[in-house]
Amino acid sequence: MTIEQQYLFLAVTVAKANGGVFKKYFGHVGQVMIKNNDPRNLVTKVDRQIETNIRAEILKKFPDAKIIGEEFGGCTLAKNDIVWIIDPIDGTTNYIRGIPLCCISIGVWDSKGPLLGVVYNPVTEQIYTALRGKSAFLNGKRIKVSNISKLSEASGGIGWLNPTDGKKMFNSIIDDARKVRVLATSSWQTCLVASGQFDYYTTKYVNIWDVAGPLAILKEAGGKFTDFKGNILKINLKEIIASNGKIQSELVKKLAN
Repeated sequence: MTIEQQYLFLAVTVAKANGGVFKKYFGHVGQVMIKNNDPRNLVTKVDRQIETNIRAEILKKFPDAKIIGEEFGGCTLAKNDIVWIIDPIDGTTNYIRGIPLCCISIGVWDSKGPLLGVVYNPVTEQIYTALRGKSAFLNGKRIKVSNISKLSEASGGIGWLNPTDGKKMFNSIIDDARKVRVLATSSWQTCLVASGQFDYYTTKYVNIWDVAGPLAILKEAGGKFTDFKGNILKINLKEIIASNGKIQSELVKKLAN
């Protein structure tokens, strides 16, 4: 087993190992806290417990691992470092309300970008996996992006932090796309693009932990992702256009300004 395969095996193992606690509190978490004085940014004890568990297992296997996580922050990275990126619950508001559009997301990136991704929804028992150069899978079955080649025939999702940005994105797309959806989890919506159920997903003021895992999955499924101006995404990304690749240029034209 190569080191990359070991990373993937560990990511799948730790994601599934936390499925029990994820399901135990799904829809009834108890205390809900606000992060950064932003009432739209919620956190629970379950978010923190799952990230703590995942970090511990990664460091047990790879003591020198660099880790970035939503709840406990990042680390200093050198140019060629390999970094684990964790979102213990993407879609926390959905999780709190018992809406099964939420997941555990783990990605590993290196100097070339996404190396692998694991996105696991313990409620629906769906797990997306991908390793660079080895295709993308949903529950072990290979997935590919859709063949939709025109935005006018495309269905997808948007996300935002600032309502002004949300309105602007919506207005930029709504007249041309067949359908626009808002499901409130960047990880899951990006995976829907990878599996061909969505044709695109775009969001502004996203964080790397929201998309690190699913971008690896999307790439291996044949998709494409850039910022709003069509530039290659790096680990300090703040916006994404993720698509099946065939409508990427149309989306960039709509969202670039």
